[in-house]
Amino acid sequence: MKSMDKTSTLPESNLTRSKQLLKDAVYAKKKKFSLHDRIFAYWFERLVYPQIWEDPVVDLKALNLQPTDHLITIASGGCNALSYLTVSPKKITAVDLNHAHVALGNLKIEAIKRLEYKDFYKFFGEAKSINNPRIYHQVLSPHLDQATRNYWEGGIKGFERIRMFEKGFYKYGLLGNLIGVIHFGAKLYRVKLDEILQQTSIEAQGTWFDENVAKIFDSRLLKAIMSSPLALYNLGIPPSQHASLCENRPENMAQVLKERARKLATVDNINNNYFAYQAFGRRYDHTNASNKPLYLQEQYFEVIRNNIGNLSIEQNNVLDALKRMPANSVDAVVLLDAQDWMTAEEISTLWTEITRTANPAARIIFRTAGSQSPIEIAIGDQLNRRWKRNHIKSDLLIHEDRSAIYGGFHLYELVA
Repeated sequence: MKSMDKTSTLPESNLTRSKQLLKDAVYAKKKKFSLHDRIFAYWFERLVYPQIWEDPVVDLKALNLQPTDHLITIASGGCNALSYLTVSPKKITAVDLNHAHVALGNLKIEAIKRLEYKDFYKFFGEAKSINNPRIYHQVLSPHLDQATRNYWEGGIKGFERIRMFEKGFYKYGLLGNLIGVIHFGAKLYRVKLDEILQQTSIEAQGTWFDENVAKIFDSRLLKAIMSSPLALYNLGIPPSQHASLCENRPENMAQVLKERARKLATVDNINNNYFAYQAFGRRYDHTNASNKPLYLQEQYFEVIRNNIGNLSIEQNNVLDALKRMPANSVDAVVLLDAQDWMTAEEISTLWTEITRTANPAARIIFRTAGSQSPIEIAIGDQLNRRWKRNHIKSDLLIHEDRSAIYGGFHLYELVA
């Protein structure tokens, strides 16, 4: 497994904050926490998502962002925060617990400011060029803050993290490592996963999956591996989310993952699903102008560059970021799947703070590992009167989400 993301060279203040934020998120207010909780908190300190795995096209349909809107989102790999700039909202505040994700977001912001599209795409689209470290040092590094430079220039001498963009960035991070292991495991069954890229229709993709991939998930070996939460930490799935996915029956996990993987393979044509292209091909479709994240598409590059000053990224959790904001200052919130980590008490506290800062007609979107929303039970009667789930849009958009890894998509709207 590839790994260039050792944390020992980070400034102590950055490393300490990252550890503390992650421990707070994973341990929550549990009176007891397991060895799995401890392992996950430690493991998640590294780069997890070189690419975010929530579909920004679905997000934009749900949020209907306006030029006057202030959006708060969890940053993750930064792909979606940048993609939201295509519709020119007034302000985006992106936060993340993980210092590596913050460093990645800052690097992308500076690259959009400084590079022409061709070089930007080589850096973050192809992400595999001997010239990328040179571009970083000559063009980008002088304009980055010290913490971001320390991250990308840290690591073992000769194998600094910035060299991930020379070797193939999307093969790194916990998720990239896991996808690599899956490809290696498939070869043991004489399956080349990138063969799905050659299929000419959704129907052909489904047939190919059933004939080649389904048997891997049905094997005794995979069933045994998937029954442990440890196997899924590279997906950023904490123990609590693992339990939700398999409905507290670990033996169900292989079947759940097979269903999600098949949906990923068939939710859309492979030529229009960059999530599937990355999972099965380990790259983007460089010959297709639109089969890649919005922020990597040339047609949006100048719009994003013109709006890049509207985006800020910080290492923080959503709750603390909201606490410093004035009342009636937020129009939309994107929580990704963060609430799958939270206790009911923490969810209620978060939604109370969102309500305080929310403008009229504010919207919240999030995803869940399972199909059901935890909100109505968690937030209590008073907040339930203020926030209503848009069932029609939510239940429609989950079927359009090309990443296909979540069981539920939820849009809540503030009512008078």
